[in-house]
Amino acid sequence: MKSLLCILVVSLSFHNCKTEKKNIAGNFMESFFYLFILDGYLWVNVCPPKNATLTQGTHTITLNEGEEYWFDVNTNSKPRSEMTYEVGIIESTGQTLSVGNPKCTRNGQIFNPSEVKAEGEKPETYENGFWIYVFIFRNSRMAGIKSVSGSGEVKIKVP
Repeated sequence: MKSLLCILVVSLSFHNCKTEKKNIAGNFMESFFYLFILDGYLWVNVCPPKNATLTQGTHTITLNEGEEYWFDVNTNSKPRSEMTYEVGIIESTGQTLSVGNPKCTRNGQIFNPSEVKAEGEKPETYENGFWIYVFIFRNSRMAGIKSVSGSGEVKIKVP
């Protein structure tokens, strides 16, 4: 899609150069401007495949080094605020986790392409043996856990 749009813009730029008496820089900037505007409307879903929808309670999963686990929640508990939940996560001894809650639906795929990664979130508190992360589960948002080093069981506590 990105390549097709670039070819289209370049072709239109050269076509306009032959048929009109505008300067090349002006045509290029005009085409660049239209491509930039178009990029703002190209919404794509870059969500990874979801492993599960977790219900209220404690869930145990096994992650080997380098593996990711993506989930959302379906619970009747009251959210912290609109679709914002405090989810507890604890890793096995000797295991290091990376956690993320990125937006999966994005625009800006020509000038600012992006990947969804399970990283960037920091725990808010430590309660009852769980690190508490604040996740937003709205539309196509999910939370991801990646085992950066080590392997073992990961416990996820959904309120």
